[in-house]
Amino acid sequence: MKFILFKALLKLHFITPLGFLRLMYSFVCEGLTIMSILRFSRFYYANDVAFVSEQEKITYGELYLLAIRLTKVLRTEHGINEGMRVGVLCRNHTISALLLPALSRLGVNVRLLNTDIMSEKMDLLLRNKRIDCLIFDEELRERCLPVKLPCRSVSTETLRIQMNEKSKYDAVSLPHILRGGEIAVLTGGTSGNYKEASRKTSLFQFLPPFFALLKDIKIQDYKSVFVVLPFYHGFGLGVLIIALAMGKKICMSRHFNAEDALLMIADENVEVLPIVPTMLTRILQTPESKERIRSVKCIISGGDRLDKKLVDETHGILGPVMYNLYGTSEAGFFMMATPADLEANEETTLSKPIRGVECDVRELRDKGVGTLWVRSKWAMIGTQNQWQNTGDLMYRNEKGYYFHRGIAKNMVVCGGENVFPESVEQVINQHPDVAASKVFGIPNPDFGFVLKAIVELRDNATLSEDDLKIWLKPKLSRTELPHRIEFKKLEVLSTGKRSRM
Repeated sequence: MKFILFKALLKLHFITPLGFLRLMYSFVCEGLTIMSILRFSRFYYANDVAFVSEQEKITYGELYLLAIRLTKVLRTEHGINEGMRVGVLCRNHTISALLLPALSRLGVNVRLLNTDIMSEKMDLLLRNKRIDCLIFDEELRERCLPVKLPCRSVSTETLRIQMNEKSKYDAVSLPHILRGGEIAVLTGGTSGNYKEASRKTSLFQFLPPFFALLKDIKIQDYKSVFVVLPFYHGFGLGVLIIALAMGKKICMSRHFNAEDALLMIADENVEVLPIVPTMLTRILQTPESKERIRSVKCIISGGDRLDKKLVDETHGILGPVMYNLYGTSEAGFFMMATPADLEANEETTLSKPIRGVECDVRELRDKGVGTLWVRSKWAMIGTQNQWQNTGDLMYRNEKGYYFHRGIAKNMVVCGGENVFPESVEQVINQHPDVAASKVFGIPNPDFGFVLKAIVELRDNATLSEDDLKIWLKPKLSRTELPHRIEFKKLEVLSTGKRSRM
């Protein structure tokens, strides 16, 4: 293991004598910020493509200069300075990606906001989180923003125009800074009841998960990655920062569309695809997907439950390329199943905790299922090395492998019995005509609650409610069997997760 890590770090220039000096020099010039990562990458990858987004390609040499110019625009034109709280409400594109190093370089505390949130909740959020300035995409104004904002604001479109005035900022100097501010992902979906999962800019804090990516996935061997997950999600944010540090070609798109995603993969020879299972399912259902996806050598699934059927289908097309990553916004990522782990088990496993993490299954229920608690060194501020309740139900087998059984708060009491919708979904999704499903409880005068299923069928598939119930009957208990089944396309959030609303 040590030799593998040494070889990987050597390849990335992190531990060569010259590389180490350049890394330290980057910290001296830019502070312990994301901007220092760009400065370091510019040394080794100046002529390599950094971003592919909306018909534009930017090299690492250009990227650093653009990020510095954006930093100067934010400081001089909008008065953004160290210690301020800045909300970012953006899709994935060049300017939104540049905002992370620029705001980090100014020592700003960044709050990454969910683009699915509605305007009435946004006003409350901006006030409760005491946001000093909001940076947003114009396309989100009507749906996400209140008529009167409680703070200053500027659009990414305005920032792009201001950045074009190159000579105006040549003489502007930036203040020296020791460390960047916090970067907070606001967890809690679209309800508006957000919790902050904040982290300081720290190189050493993230070494264990970074080493896991090097050792198990060998991420250093690949050249390109497609970031379809939004930056406001911990998964998407982590992929972006790691890819920048490694000098990878980063492909981005504002909106997920399966057909467009396949075109990007084929055109740019994308090798690494971090993705949510629902997105992958829709990609594989798209015509000519088997031919267009051939460049992909590594798929990192995360953010939602991964079904065994999808693993088998993917491996049948591409070979053993699937990794199942598990974590929370609060605790970070801390489990990762390899292709071998996924193929060795009859159901999808999360594998075992990575180095530096402790896990424990507590409050045991039937069949050894209990609530997962985790303790990690890279958890959000205030919870490092403290036990946290993930809220997820887990089973741990005799070999120490973990298996997801659902989310505790989603449990439904049907006729006095505890039923977990995610477990029922897992069974439904094994039907060959089913693409995805969502199961939830509905009131019932006789049983208190019963289950209803919304089922999305594969393209050109036909299946009746009665036929699906007959297929499910021997596989589920009486209380688990859905009383009602509705067939329609599932609503998918910008994170790729199925909406639970």
